[in-house]
Amino acid sequence: MAEIQNGGAHSPLPPQPQLFQLEPIDVAEPWQHELVECFISFSTLSAGKSQTELHETLQRKASESMHSHGELVNALVYGILTVPAEGNTVRLAHRFARVRPEVRSQLFWLLSELVKVSAHGVDQVVLALTRQVRSGDVTQGNVKLCWLMVRFAQANYAWLSTFPVLVATMVYMLGRLALDHSRIPDLRAAECELATRLLRERFHECCMIGRDLVRMLQDVARIPEFHDLWQDILQRPQSLSPLFAGIEQLLRTPTPPMFLANRITYEMETRLRFILENLPATSYSRNLMWFVQRYLSTPESESLFSDLIRYIIGVFHPSNAVLASNVVPRYVFLGGLLRFIRSPVVAANAKLALFYDWLFYDPKSDTIMNIEPGVLIIAQSVDKYTFMTASFIEFLAYESDAYSPELAPAIRGSIGLAMQDAVEKGVIPSIMPIYEHPRIEVDIRQNLYYLFPQLVPPVPEPAPSEASADDAEPAKEDYSLLIDPTDMLPPAAVDSEPAPEPPKPAVELPLPIAAPQPIRTVSATPKTSIALDPVSRMFQEEIGITDFDLAPEGPADSINTNGISDTTEGDGAPEDVALVASAEPLPEISVERALEDMSLWLFGSTLQTFVDSVAAAEPNFKQIGGSVKEIVDMFAQSEASISAITRVLASSFSDSLDMEDAETNAELAAAGESSDELEHDLLHYILTAAADYAHTTDMTNSTRRVLQLLVQLTEAKVDVGFRWLLHSVVNTGKPVQYARYVDQYTEGTLQAALVRDLGMLQEQFPGLFYAVLPQIYAAFPDAFPGCRGIVKSVVALIDQPQVYRLGALIARGQLQLFGHRQAAITAIIGMTLESDAFEQVCFWQLLNAEVSGDEARVAGIAHCLLLEKELDPASNSEAATGLLTLLKASSPTPSLLKSLFKYVAATENSDVGVDFSGNVLTAWLRTSKAALLNSLSEVAPSALSTDEVQSVVSRWLERYSQQLDDKDRYEIQQALVPKPAAPAIEVPNLSSVERSSEHRPVTRSQKAKEDSERKRRISNSQPISRQQSRQETPKRLKNNSVDSEGSDSSSDVPMTRGRRRRNGRSLTAGDDNQSYQSSPILSSVSSSD
Repeated sequence: MAEIQNGGAHSPLPPQPQLFQLEPIDVAEPWQHELVECFISFSTLSAGKSQTELHETLQRKASESMHSHGELVNALVYGILTVPAEGNTVRLAHRFARVRPEVRSQLFWLLSELVKVSAHGVDQVVLALTRQVRSGDVTQGNVKLCWLMVRFAQANYAWLSTFPVLVATMVYMLGRLALDHSRIPDLRAAECELATRLLRERFHECCMIGRDLVRMLQDVARIPEFHDLWQDILQRPQSLSPLFAGIEQLLRTPTPPMFLANRITYEMETRLRFILENLPATSYSRNLMWFVQRYLSTPESESLFSDLIRYIIGVFHPSNAVLASNVVPRYVFLGGLLRFIRSPVVAANAKLALFYDWLFYDPKSDTIMNIEPGVLIIAQSVDKYTFMTASFIEFLAYESDAYSPELAPAIRGSIGLAMQDAVEKGVIPSIMPIYEHPRIEVDIRQNLYYLFPQLVPPVPEPAPSEASADDAEPAKEDYSLLIDPTDMLPPAAVDSEPAPEPPKPAVELPLPIAAPQPIRTVSATPKTSIALDPVSRMFQEEIGITDFDLAPEGPADSINTNGISDTTEGDGAPEDVALVASAEPLPEISVERALEDMSLWLFGSTLQTFVDSVAAAEPNFKQIGGSVKEIVDMFAQSEASISAITRVLASSFSDSLDMEDAETNAELAAAGESSDELEHDLLHYILTAAADYAHTTDMTNSTRRVLQLLVQLTEAKVDVGFRWLLHSVVNTGKPVQYARYVDQYTEGTLQAALVRDLGMLQEQFPGLFYAVLPQIYAAFPDAFPGCRGIVKSVVALIDQPQVYRLGALIARGQLQLFGHRQAAITAIIGMTLESDAFEQVCFWQLLNAEVSGDEARVAGIAHCLLLEKELDPASNSEAATGLLTLLKASSPTPSLLKSLFKYVAATENSDVGVDFSGNVLTAWLRTSKAALLNSLSEVAPSALSTDEVQSVVSRWLERYSQQLDDKDRYEIQQALVPKPAAPAIEVPNLSSVERSSEHRPVTRSQKAKEDSERKRRISNSQPISRQQSRQETPKRLKNNSVDSEGSDSSSDVPMTRGRRRRNGRSLTAGDDNQSYQSSPILSSVSSSD
């Protein structure tokens, strides 16, 4: 009998449960210790017994009581899971991710054994386990779990077929997982074989999945195992099931929530619900970023975006209490989630997942909660994100016709019915604000009328004199790349007649049986986007959280890559100058027409071969890289048209090519991996070829042409900017290459280009952005300080470890973000006041690291926030806390005190102003008391009136009475007392003193008494102590002091020159006895000694 690790039956250590992989700081729950104790008792009970004796012992033990029976069962199950040699599924579902691998294997063995004896409830355990297989996860543990699930289903296929819900769940799970396992062919083949077998043999049960079964099959229809099945569904539906009438039957069936929830693990669901049920809209973004970094940070995990969107739309329906609170709405969360999408492929699928229920909406079977997020995204984006609203409307208009031509009238009717139902049920009051918005173009209004004729009026026709042939058809965004119009459609669908316009609002239309066309995984990039799909860029800032305005109508090559205007009134910073290319704008021509350009004749068949190689199903980029090198070399040495060659090269990025994962390659390179291990895309080879010309000493014509080619590729919406920045600064260490690239723009500066490209780098690869930031600063140190766009990119997705790292770099002088220009610092602070709370906290930590100790910059920041911005700690608590920390770490100066006193006066002596200033003053009193008192004495007569200063100080002393003692109060009050100028004191002439008529000599009796006392003390050898002499001296000085009128009185003892100097010194500041003059008795004692 194998003993339990870390404490067996004979171990002095307490037994440790072995179900979960616990960290040293984790504490096992009581029920786990109970299982261990049961297993130890069982091990003791069964030790040394034969199988017959053990059977009798266990039977007798189980018959004693129900409690004994339960302990025995717990012991057996725990032993099966943790000790494979001897063979519990208790409360494992929500913590399955931490279950040990060997426990997982034993669990599936146990389930197989339970299936053999027809145990009740095993199907529910298997259903729970299907949710533990994560989509988009190709780690070893998840792949092994997939294998366990597939082998279990294959081994128990007959048993599995008897549970319809389990069959449908297994099909949906396998279909979604097959997308992720393209690099694991054996596993994908097993998944596809099992899924198609279940679909063909148990299709009627699978139909309960509904319309998301069609969405899943569209994604996998190109996999050979699914191709024939998809053709049968489209063209021969009766061959699958006599009860299956066609694909429209599936599309009209809403997907039950249990299938949509199946692709989200219990752990993900718990974290999602925490955000959507508890966090306000102003502070959820940090949790969302953590969620994305944990579950969506790898390229393989991008397929999970669609599943998350479907879960939020179809499963999580917030209660009325949540809807009425300030908890983050679903549409805001979805917008924040979409901005993390990198690939246009994933963005296209995400849009379809968002609006999928619109295409087949029926109020009798669908719920309004499934379309509410899409309605609100369209309606709430129109003011700040108009181009996003337009993009979604165009997407719906195109999908209504192209998803399935024969179903187009019904789809348009469903879309119109969905919006009408949303208006009637109060989701939005009307769509007229969208229709009448001044930024909405005429073609978008035509699309609105095309989709919702019952909700908006027709668009007025232009005057005949103004109309032209080009205006006959409304301009639509080109979504032709989204859908293959003929692929995998029945012949009838291709030859179908066009749908009538406009559609009737009723949904009860006679619908022909036809199949929707498969959605290809490529999305057209709108003109208002720089590199990403519009969905992924829609919420660069969460709706309703920030007041930064988008500038969608500006040029696409503007440096404002985040969609946020950095322009500050009165501050024409270089970063606000848009980059304008020097070359001619890229003409909108096809690749075929570009290849016909006469200037490309010298390339021969090289360009056509290049285009064909890129269009291949699985292009070999290493082989294509050689062609790219040849093309760039020929272009540099010739006079070939830049626009034509740019069109040919840019076309390769609009097909099914994903951009290189620069972050992953950087990590591999840092780990010392060889270049063969790195995965490069086509752009990498273009940049490598261009670098051979850009690093030359002289600016030759070839170098200029290659750099202009890079600029034109950037204009064509290719991510050249930040990739060229990384290649120049990080890869080759030659930042002059990037500077020469920027010089090719006729307008714009290096700072503007850095803002654009660093913003793009931060959006797509935040980890790489923070890693290379010091290197880029070292290359361009003059472009960073005071640049608002760079600061915004730095704090956008920063976390505390990065704050600490950047703070250390700032302290060492290896990074500077804010500079010394007060206007720039003021603009940056104003930009961040409406940012996310965590971003503001990190911003102030970085600002404190850079400006702390600089009196001028600290005074300027205090003046900006306290007097110009009139800081309100209630609404800007993060900025108030950051300023408090900065002021407490600084030394008090008269200028800072003036700002504090004026701030209190501006707040009309409110508690807010007094508390803020009192907090700072109290801290200064503890750390820099002398400097505070001196500053108070200087600022008191000049900052405000004496009464106002006294009022502020009195309120401070009153509210902070427990923090101040009497001595502090006295010194503060004395510092506020005006100090008049000291009068000049003239040392009297000795002769005039002796001739003074007001001199009153000491009487003879008094002098005799003093002489007698002096002689007595000397004879007794008792010298007068300092204390005694000081006690007697004031008595003698009553008649010998300088009066307030400046008259001089002295004794009749002759005053020597030294005596006069002492009297003169005794009136100066700093002498210990400045209140007194020398007395005769002290003089006589000194002379006798």
